[in-house]
Amino acid sequence: MHKLALHQITMMEDGPEGLVRFAAGAGLDGVCLFTATPLDASGRDMFPVVDPATASSFRRLLRDHDLRIINAEYFPVMPGQDVAAYLPAIALAAELDAKRLVTHIHETDGQRAGDQLSKLCTIARGHGLAVGLEFTGFAGGCNSLASAVALHGRVDQPNLGIAIDALHLIRTGGSLADVQEIDPAIIVYAQLCDGPDLHIAEDYIAEAMNRMIPGEGVFPLRDLVALLGPHVDIDIEVPRHALSPGVEATAWAERAITASRALFARRSARPRPY
Repeated sequence: MHKLALHQITMMEDGPEGLVRFAAGAGLDGVCLFTATPLDASGRDMFPVVDPATASSFRRLLRDHDLRIINAEYFPVMPGQDVAAYLPAIALAAELDAKRLVTHIHETDGQRAGDQLSKLCTIARGHGLAVGLEFTGFAGGCNSLASAVALHGRVDQPNLGIAIDALHLIRTGGSLADVQEIDPAIIVYAQLCDGPDLHIAEDYIAEAMNRMIPGEGVFPLRDLVALLGPHVDIDIEVPRHALSPGVEATAWAERAITASRALFARRSARPRPY
């Protein structure tokens, strides 16, 4: 049975504590949030992040609401940086009983990317955490499903799996047929959102931060969900920075959750190629 979680960037206004309370009230199984966050141009946190000083109370909040952190972010493999620098944020994720870390590969040197990813997996395993490898069109070291599968096989770490974000699958030229061709066991979580036929912005990152509610675009989400094994965690990731000004954060999140649940109500008997 899939675990359904809400991502922090779908509902950023109320921070991690507000996300947990809202997700519990909506009857979800978990949340996806940040124990480390990238910084913006002014050096400020781009996303709400769990304060290490509140770790004990935050873990109690999760326990009291019977929720788990399905994915903890943000742990990219970057050029010139060592993943060991993430140790405090990894330890915080482990203290909060997170299930896995999420990584993107921006390092384009193949050997170093593999070495650093392997090191991240080893550190995570030592803390009881899995690692999800997410490909995106703006991460040069792993920018397609095919490259993620190849890197996964080369690194060969037991706690490493692949993440499929619907937006990145489609925008990097992937298809349902590509998903069908790989071992379903190595896909460990998926992120749901929707979009139009074409990019809604010339800037790929801008589109990634302004997505559509599942079912309101053209992505083959119902068929994608039908391809995922029951072990795959599902993450509702529908940021709305520019698409819907004036919409209340809770109303947006409620729409996203309702639409995502509808994808499981009636699955296609045979997924269509896209």
